[in-house]
Amino acid sequence: MSVRHRTHQDAEGSIVALPANGLPDLAVVLVYLAVLFVPGGLLAARCGVRGWTLAATAPLVTYAVAGFAGPVYATAGVRWTIGTATFAFALAYALAAVVGLVVRHRYGRVVLPDRLPAWAPLAHAGVTLVVAVVAVTGVVVILGGIRFLGAIPQDWDAVFHANGIRYIADTGDGGLYGMARTNWYEDDVTVFYPNAYHLVAAVVYELTGATIPTVLNAHTVLIPGLLALGLVALVRRFGGRPMLAAATALVSVAVTSFYDMLWRGPLLPFATGVALTPLLVVLATDLLDAVGRREVLRTGAAFVLGMTGLLCLHPATLISAILFSAPAFVQRWCGRPRGLLREFGRLTAAGIVAAWVCVLQLSGAASSAGNLAAVFWPADLTVGEAIEQLLLFGHAAESEQIALTVLLALGVVFYHRLGELRWIGASGIVFAALFVIAAAYEDPWAKQITSLWWNDRWRLIAMAALAFCAVMGNGVAEVQRLVARGLQAVLGRLRPAEGRPRRVSAVAVATAAAAILGTVVGTDGLYVSRDQERMTANTGEGPAVSSLEIAGMYAVAEIVPPGTRVLNDRADGSVWMYALTGVRPVAAHYDGYRIGPAAALLAERFNAYPDDPAVQQAVADLGIRFVQVNEGFLRDWAYRAPGLENLADAPWLALRYANPDVQLYEIVGPPAPGEVLGSEEER
Repeated sequence: MSVRHRTHQDAEGSIVALPANGLPDLAVVLVYLAVLFVPGGLLAARCGVRGWTLAATAPLVTYAVAGFAGPVYATAGVRWTIGTATFAFALAYALAAVVGLVVRHRYGRVVLPDRLPAWAPLAHAGVTLVVAVVAVTGVVVILGGIRFLGAIPQDWDAVFHANGIRYIADTGDGGLYGMARTNWYEDDVTVFYPNAYHLVAAVVYELTGATIPTVLNAHTVLIPGLLALGLVALVRRFGGRPMLAAATALVSVAVTSFYDMLWRGPLLPFATGVALTPLLVVLATDLLDAVGRREVLRTGAAFVLGMTGLLCLHPATLISAILFSAPAFVQRWCGRPRGLLREFGRLTAAGIVAAWVCVLQLSGAASSAGNLAAVFWPADLTVGEAIEQLLLFGHAAESEQIALTVLLALGVVFYHRLGELRWIGASGIVFAALFVIAAAYEDPWAKQITSLWWNDRWRLIAMAALAFCAVMGNGVAEVQRLVARGLQAVLGRLRPAEGRPRRVSAVAVATAAAAILGTVVGTDGLYVSRDQERMTANTGEGPAVSSLEIAGMYAVAEIVPPGTRVLNDRADGSVWMYALTGVRPVAAHYDGYRIGPAAALLAERFNAYPDDPAVQQAVADLGIRFVQVNEGFLRDWAYRAPGLENLADAPWLALRYANPDVQLYEIVGPPAPGEVLGSEEER
């Protein structure tokens, strides 16, 4: 593995060299793109998915296969590696091919009709260009905030995801309870977490040799592009014009609420699921429109893969996607009630198949349902304040995105022009109401209603914004349509007959380009500066991890023997040591809920080690020889664990490494680890 170094200045201006292993950053992003799109795209195409739906669905199918195969491998005792991951996708493709041959032999070759309004090649090219611009803009926003691809996300959830990826890559354990054992490893405590995101990331980590933070961020920069693709597929499937698809994708990259999931937490699996949410209703509609058994089987398989992918990313994303899609079904069945029973039966049958496929994930989710009650975010807004922040796109911010509010208002004025997409306003209203409830009410009923999202209003406002994007895009598209009609009328009076088709096409292209450019200008460059500033939160020099702390953790890894667990403080940045270096800490996450008795005891009174037999036994049981103390705390209200105070002058500890932000001590005084009472294995 090649090793390079980046240089960054610490808080005092000193230059600190940080390891930057593996491929260059751009190559890591390209590898991640290939891993997301190629295997899932091949399988989705084998299932008959085509066009924009195929492009948008490919990552979702990749997550479906990985999320299914990893836990099954773990149950069978098979490691998750590049090779076994490849085998899983090859097997899925072969199975789809065999089933396709059987179905073709049974029902004959069917030419699938294209029920969608035709888009001209130039329209497809224009929408593709806009999606590319959105994807690049998303990269610019995120990298402009975090500054470089290897930056450590400095918030609560990031270290769990980082350690989980490292754990899967190191151990090959793709089980649903495995990666949580980096932090919960005592007394047979099991913590479920869906791991499709981490399984795919582990493959990228092994392929590229990049640092774990680089792998995290290489995926994060792709999320705005995934969102744009999903929205285009949604608009296309429901008969929208190319202008509506392009405008909807364009405004999505400006909405700050989406970026809030990428710095706060960051909520990486959930944010990925939000970006892929529109595809569930697209695949469901394909299933409901299917004619003939062969087409029903084909579209049903794609729909099952979609549900599986969302569930394996995060159960809350599947629930969100179902709730997001429900108004589409209501609108459909109100317009054609005769098909209700047949179509509901199709959805139910597909749901049963998906539940059977995901039985491991569903049982794990059921086992962790009680943990939802342990999380409660304060409702510190009034109803009026919540509605204002929602409609002005100014949630938890000092400024609003007024231009987006104007576009939303225009979209409402021309709402009737949304056609088959008229249902999407109801989806937005549902999640907007849930956001207001989570932000303004602390009553038990409010907590109960929003508990599936940990009553976290940041998640709910992102889901509301997802629906609002189509309404805002409608505002842009309808202004363009009116301007184009006006210009055509004027030109038609000047030259009534001469070159009319060419003139209409030229006017459409010119006004579409003007509408896109006007949206960019009117939103102050798609609010890039505002969103970049938002992305600077929780990155850089602290609060939890500084450049010196990173350098210190790499130095510590050269000292600590392999397999030795290091005692550390759960509140400081040392929880990152495993993700960065492979050294196992006692505390691998800021979350101390349900940790084991030995870890809890050491945090409380490790400094009584010479005189406390219980502490000595805990040290022996966990195999601890070293203690690491970092200076940076994640939260400003955090404090040093009582058991790790006043270690500098302890005669039974020897300082083995120190820089201004990191100290590593070795236990050298009697009793030596394991000599007095012995470890659990020895007893």
